[in-house]
Amino acid sequence: MLGVRPYGRFENPEILKYQILTVDAFIIFLATLLGFLIRFGETVSPTGFFGPVALIGTLLPCFWILVLIFIGSYDRRILFVGLAEYSKILISAMIVLSVVATISFLFKFDTSRAYVLLTIPVGLLGLLAERWMWRRRLLNRRRRGIGLAPTLLVGHEHECATLALAMAQRPWAGYQVVHEIPRPISSDNWGSWFEGLTNVLKSFDIKALALAESSASDANFIRELSWRLEGESVDLLLSAGGGTTTGPRLSLRIAPGLPLLHLDEVALRDTQRVAKRILDVAGSLIGILLLAPVLLAISLTILLSSGRPVFFRQLRVGRDHRVFRMWKFRTMVLGADKQRDALRAMSKTGGPIFKLNDDPRISASGHFLRRWSLDELPQLFNVLSGKMSLVGPRPHPLDDVSFYAEQDLRRLIAKPGMTGLWQVAGRSDLTWAASIELDLLYIENWTLIGDLAIIARTFQAVIQGSGAR
Repeated sequence: MLGVRPYGRFENPEILKYQILTVDAFIIFLATLLGFLIRFGETVSPTGFFGPVALIGTLLPCFWILVLIFIGSYDRRILFVGLAEYSKILISAMIVLSVVATISFLFKFDTSRAYVLLTIPVGLLGLLAERWMWRRRLLNRRRRGIGLAPTLLVGHEHECATLALAMAQRPWAGYQVVHEIPRPISSDNWGSWFEGLTNVLKSFDIKALALAESSASDANFIRELSWRLEGESVDLLLSAGGGTTTGPRLSLRIAPGLPLLHLDEVALRDTQRVAKRILDVAGSLIGILLLAPVLLAISLTILLSSGRPVFFRQLRVGRDHRVFRMWKFRTMVLGADKQRDALRAMSKTGGPIFKLNDDPRISASGHFLRRWSLDELPQLFNVLSGKMSLVGPRPHPLDDVSFYAEQDLRRLIAKPGMTGLWQVAGRSDLTWAASIELDLLYIENWTLIGDLAIIARTFQAVIQGSGAR
């Protein structure tokens, strides 16, 4: 059994949340002070601290902290979870702005709009940056094996082995398996089993208990286990037997004596489609305008180094099996497509997609363009035309799709994207099975904030060159 590093003080959410709260309060106070100084300068006298503006400025930091507390931004399930945590910060800023505006209107306070519209955005950006830095520090320490939560697995041996491997490959999740036990065979021996569980929890200082898939499917056992763990400060984790079906698609529909989980359709609702399309149009237009000089420079480079054509156009399969023509900058020698069949046996993805680590067809300028993903920029026009999206599963050529297994076709339910979870999770380093898992996870759990986060993390992945080919 592997040695376990201590569940360190820094990583313990119960202790850390008070440190984060303190820093949050300090940042909000600084934002409020900055708003006063920039807006009013030296014109606010000490006697003015009882005026409407000064009163709101004095109460705003306290109120903002209370909002953060009551909406659960310091909950252990929220801290360091990325989008969930950042969305709480954004919601708190919107609540504070709404309340200040409402109070000012109802009581006719002469509140400075410039002050309010300066303090809240500055505080919001400060809180987001602070939470991001906390998270990055924690994740970096976890990747080095520091502060991982000692974890107990419950289930069949082969299920525990699979779950243990997954946790070992993802240390940033914060779990380290230290012991495994089988679940009780029947409810008749639950008493002795739970007594043994109590001893294991104490012996290994367990901070998290994970149920493998078969154990996670027994509702009565889970209920009994959750009651027994009450007060033990142990996180109860359930292996998702439903695969990637989580989050926004699940809702509780309660009828008398009949509580049921309702599973919505995978397809986006009309309002979600509109929101995603607005993001695509705005993002592609801004990208095209800002990158116009870069697009021109790349075109001239390709033209001078390897001649025409500058662009590579290929038929790809999009949403609902619709075929469209995707644009890229040409990075290969002329006639490269004719060599695909001969080179397919050398593909490294382990699936139907043809991709080589060291493709001999790539031109000299093509290596540079691929290293920085500049060859993908013309797809902004595909996004603007509605054939693609900024974020989504990558579109594949017709011959690759013909090799899809039946379950792989599920990724075609979404509009293809320039980037996606595959881009921020490893790009070309991922196996085909891992890519499919990420595509389905994205489709099942789409959010607008998620798209924005993927776009932001894509720039980071490109700069770092993660998995670029």
